[in-house]
Amino acid sequence: MNLTIFTPLLASIVFSWALAEDFSGPGQIRTLDVHENNQDLGCLTSKGKWTTVESLCGEFNAQRVGSNNEFRLSSMGGGSCGIDGVTFKCGIQSGIFGTWGTEGPVSGREVVRYGAYGLMEGSGNSPPDAKDEAVEIHFSTGNEGGKAVWLGWKAL
Repeated sequence: MNLTIFTPLLASIVFSWALAEDFSGPGQIRTLDVHENNQDLGCLTSKGKWTTVESLCGEFNAQRVGSNNEFRLSSMGGGSCGIDGVTFKCGIQSGIFGTWGTEGPVSGREVVRYGAYGLMEGSGNSPPDAKDEAVEIHFSTGNEGGKAVWLGWKAL
């Protein structure tokens, strides 16, 4: 078998995989449990609220800016996304988010950070039950009683 035919193809696949970035282009923001092998616990809606109903997951666009893994987020249905006090919201002035790279708290994946903060929780019952409305998500104080999550990316 002549491997010279497959070598450029294999190199192309490896190279394009190595260049792939989370938080670039269109995607969903996924809520990843801090424990339990970072289990996926739902997503954010276009308004930036946490839901477990897949049909309500918002579509976001992430645009890389500058260096240091920084990016801006906008929601296809909710406008620019940022932090209002300590709460993640869309439809407000855009913020510059970042990641810790793939060496951060979720091995092999980038997760959202805002300055030095990134651990998020919902108020009350979180993750919300499928029958409940989506809940606001904010930086964790450790007193909310729900599950703490990282915000990850699922490219679309």
